[in-house]
Amino acid sequence: MTPFKKNRLTMLVGVALATGFLPAYAQQAAATSNVGNISVEGRPGGADTGLIAQEETPKARSSVSKQHLENLVPTSGAFQTIELLPGVNSFSQDGTGLFGGGIRVRGFAGDQMGLTINGAPVNDSGNFAVYPQEYTDNENLCEVFITQGSTDSDAPHVGASGGNIGMVTCAPKDAFGMRLAQSFGGLNYRRSFVRLDTGKIGESGLKGFISYSKTKADKFKGSGNADRDHVDVGLEFRPSADLFFSSSLLYNNAINNNIRTLTNAQIAQFGRNFDFGTVAPQHLTPVAGVAQSEATPTNGFYKYNVNPFRNYLWTAKAELKVNKDLTVSAEPYFWDGFGTGGGQLTTLAESNSSTKLGQGVRDINGDGDTLDTVMVYGSSVTKTKRPGITFKANYRVENHNLTLGYWTERAEHRQTGPRVTFDNAGNSANPWLDNSSAFLLRQDGSTYQQRDWLTITKANSLFAQDTISLMQDKLQLQLGLRQAQIKRDFTNTANDGSTSITGRSDGNYTTQATYNKLLPSVGAKYNISPEQSAFVNVAQNFRAPSNFVLSNLLQGGSVVNGVLTGATLRSPNVGQEESTNLDIGYRYQSDKTTFSGSVFLVNFKNRIARAYDPSSLIVTDYNVGDSTIKGFELESGYKLNKNLALYGSLTYTDSKIKSDLQNAALPAAAEATAGKQFPDTPKWMAGASVNYSDGPVFGNVSAKLTGKAFSTLVNDETMSGYTVFNLMAGYRLPSSSFFKTPQIRLNVANLFNKEFLRINSPSGSSFTVRALGTGSSLPSYYVSAPRFASITLQSDF
Repeated sequence: MTPFKKNRLTMLVGVALATGFLPAYAQQAAATSNVGNISVEGRPGGADTGLIAQEETPKARSSVSKQHLENLVPTSGAFQTIELLPGVNSFSQDGTGLFGGGIRVRGFAGDQMGLTINGAPVNDSGNFAVYPQEYTDNENLCEVFITQGSTDSDAPHVGASGGNIGMVTCAPKDAFGMRLAQSFGGLNYRRSFVRLDTGKIGESGLKGFISYSKTKADKFKGSGNADRDHVDVGLEFRPSADLFFSSSLLYNNAINNNIRTLTNAQIAQFGRNFDFGTVAPQHLTPVAGVAQSEATPTNGFYKYNVNPFRNYLWTAKAELKVNKDLTVSAEPYFWDGFGTGGGQLTTLAESNSSTKLGQGVRDINGDGDTLDTVMVYGSSVTKTKRPGITFKANYRVENHNLTLGYWTERAEHRQTGPRVTFDNAGNSANPWLDNSSAFLLRQDGSTYQQRDWLTITKANSLFAQDTISLMQDKLQLQLGLRQAQIKRDFTNTANDGSTSITGRSDGNYTTQATYNKLLPSVGAKYNISPEQSAFVNVAQNFRAPSNFVLSNLLQGGSVVNGVLTGATLRSPNVGQEESTNLDIGYRYQSDKTTFSGSVFLVNFKNRIARAYDPSSLIVTDYNVGDSTIKGFELESGYKLNKNLALYGSLTYTDSKIKSDLQNAALPAAAEATAGKQFPDTPKWMAGASVNYSDGPVFGNVSAKLTGKAFSTLVNDETMSGYTVFNLMAGYRLPSSSFFKTPQIRLNVANLFNKEFLRINSPSGSSFTVRALGTGSSLPSYYVSAPRFASITLQSDF
């Protein structure tokens, strides 16, 4: 990044922050005490940007509204929608958002934060990972919010040590209507969207909507594309003044080719656009009685690097107003997901040896012998069924607002690793790995599995919160307490995965693990004046380890006739992660200005990182010891006049590991991580947006600065800082008796074609310990996508 470009964005952010902050004092002098409105959390801000709301909660919280969401590329993922907010370090693998991405907030990874849709958790129930391309259509969203440090007391999470992100869909409209939108752009990007609202039906006010979108786009490098079908359904009605029901259903079905990640050495040798091969791997001509060995091509094959997934999410809410002071509700949900991913090209050895699990694998290539090693198609498959429900009661008495509740869920998480054949034309026998009749078999007729796990996760929390108004409503105290627990029942069915002495999977075993924590929180907000307030909040969070720590626990022993004997079962050596979050902040909120600033301190105990163990030669979870995160966050929006509005955010984050990393396999060995900055956590970030609207013309220019960050736990490789600009320009066409509020909108991502790298860490949590020296492993990166432009035509009817 050149000094000029860096200074240019710094000046832009400075102007946005200053124009929002300085008028606060000028306007405060003229303020009157003629206020008395009850504030609602997350009111639209006076800035008129859709990027900042007037928050009333006594904790750090930011959000974006529908106004901002409707100006983005329609396929933007959840993380892209909040990328300008303070504390947010997010990226998308490409300009469309269809291929996935990652996020960190205050250094917390995506799998350390809870993610909900309409109050239902959607983090992976096994490792808490999040997949932003799977969830919603932006046209149906009304708000995306983030609490940067403290998880809400009633949040349905046991894997959130660093706050939560919530997505809220819009209610069905009161009037009958339809919306059609058509987008097209570079990379053969095509998207069609239609939504139908019924409007209110009958005296109960029953109303609903259904929408469907179809999207396709090519990768920006190499061969392959993304293909996505998405359906949203919403329904609500109010039979009486005291009773309310709502329900929503989300369906997503997509398959996309992976974008290849590269090490710095590969970029230097092959260039940034190096990707998977385009020539289908060729099998050897089978010869009976001859031991043949096939080897996968160095560059792989793009058709065998795909990510198919489909998921359903049903949510509902029933709310009863018992009397003027008491309201009770029930919020059930059900998640059903199926997916695979990663690289599917691998090899498999035939065998009928009694030392092999199930007496080896049957003849794959049809030559009549079991002597060969043959290329096959396969990867990890995950099936999840996850019902849950939250019960709440809200009671108002005098100056207290009490909330009591209970959340529980049961997730059935089945993870397998079957294999199927493919032909020389590049066609897999079953690309989705969902047809058991195509799976390769062992000699005893059982299905070959690279892994075979069943995890039953039972999670629950009992929570209580009291919001107390004092000093004639100038002071608000919020006291919360949550008892959270997660119990995992893990069953390993003997499979053909790891067989190393430090952890093997070729024996049957069942084990359990329970994690729990009493989580108090205390917050206070004081109204200094009608426009100004100060707040402080301290809260404890915790995160259970992933279910992966319960795998490969068998040690020693030997396999005879497909049966493992003499093995011992060790205990997992990864404990739960705990954090204490402190926020101290100030807000100014007026008709034209919204400003929020906070300083924060996070103390971690037993922070979890996923890293490569050079002793066992596998990737595993570690407790990297205690660590601290401290810094500050500022954001401001200011409406200069009826046509022009500014937004700016600035973040400083210092995330330090306190101790050296101990190697579980070699207790005497340690990695020099003490005092190092946590990877993928830049010290400086800034965001800015300039919004313009004048009659039919509207648009904005936004920019995000991401500072230098480290790529390894010992900080021996870095990612340079960079700034990315995005552009949106639109025009509202005249309405007619048929077309209502038609418009055309141009979106350009990465306007100046900035080149940068982002580390490949699934959900932000996996890191290489070191890039240099003994036991090193080079980090791999996503290269930045080039400029991407799209046009959207939209109209209501």
